[in-house]
Amino acid sequence: MLQGYARSLGLLAALAGSGRASLYSQAPQGRAPQSRWILIYGGAPARHKAYPRYTIDDLTRLVAVVDTVGRPTSWLTTGAIFIELYAPSANVFTDWIGGTPATGADWREYLDTLFAPGGPVARLDSTVGIVSAAVGPIGSYHVAIMIPYPDNRVDTLRYDGKLYSLRKAEDGAALAQAYTADVIAKFRAGSYRHLALDAMYWLHESISGADTSVVPAVAARVHSAGLRFLWIPYFTSPGSFSWRKFGFDETWMQPNYFFTPALPATRVDSAIAIARRLGMGTELEFDDRLLTSPEYADRLTPYLSRLAAAPDLRMRAVAIYEGHGGLLALSRSGDPWHRAMYQHLVRVLQSVDSVTTP
Repeated sequence: MLQGYARSLGLLAALAGSGRASLYSQAPQGRAPQSRWILIYGGAPARHKAYPRYTIDDLTRLVAVVDTVGRPTSWLTTGAIFIELYAPSANVFTDWIGGTPATGADWREYLDTLFAPGGPVARLDSTVGIVSAAVGPIGSYHVAIMIPYPDNRVDTLRYDGKLYSLRKAEDGAALAQAYTADVIAKFRAGSYRHLALDAMYWLHESISGADTSVVPAVAARVHSAGLRFLWIPYFTSPGSFSWRKFGFDETWMQPNYFFTPALPATRVDSAIAIARRLGMGTELEFDDRLLTSPEYADRLTPYLSRLAAAPDLRMRAVAIYEGHGGLLALSRSGDPWHRAMYQHLVRVLQSVDSVTTP
């Protein structure tokens, strides 16, 4: 996603110059698609100018297939990964975007915002209830919550009164454990009727250096809480080819094709080949430039056509990055070209046997 996008820009500049079961999850029932995850950037008010507000109508379009007036007609996704790069304070939860590293208070405020009454998770619960009433239930809709990156650009981080040394793997794991315990407690306190807490998500998109010791220790703490551990590395990032040894239960390979017009569509082929070889899922990537810029107008098509031709990968989980509300805009557009692309996206995501591409 964004780290992969930044890395692609760096590569272009260089060229120019030269299965673990969760205690909280239930198997979907009834008429449901395969495992399909949507990334939701909720929980930081400072980003609302760039990202959706995630109203009930917004969330309906991320959870369900909708008709031309926004009514849900079938399920589109079965789970949501809540992810964020910026704290409500505008400090950063990762190290690849610059800015001041988030504090422990930022970690806490992110969770408080996410799980607030009427907040993003509560609105998702309401949305799933509405869609279930309209098209039939699928069991519990799965939720994964990110773990902010324990950024060792700073020596220590104080979380809930305890000081953690970010240069020690055991402290990084203990911090993740404390944070995960808070996620579980807040999720339980929400008494959500239609959601199941399934997993924690590792935010950083590469694993190298000291993180090679931190991540397995974090995985062990996540698993001890009865949750799965998820990851979406950028294209061929350090650590991505060895994802199993780090303790992840499910991963998706980012093609990072959409964001860089100079990249050929063979990048998607390469990502799919790697995902197939490594037992990973694939990620669909696009943003609102799909509708606003001719340069990006057809860059979702290679993702869809390649996935349509790969029934084995459609049987695996698929993650969807729709930056700046790209899927929302696509589902709302009255333009015939955009509507056809939306319907193509739906067919690919819902099919597990064969798909005829337009």
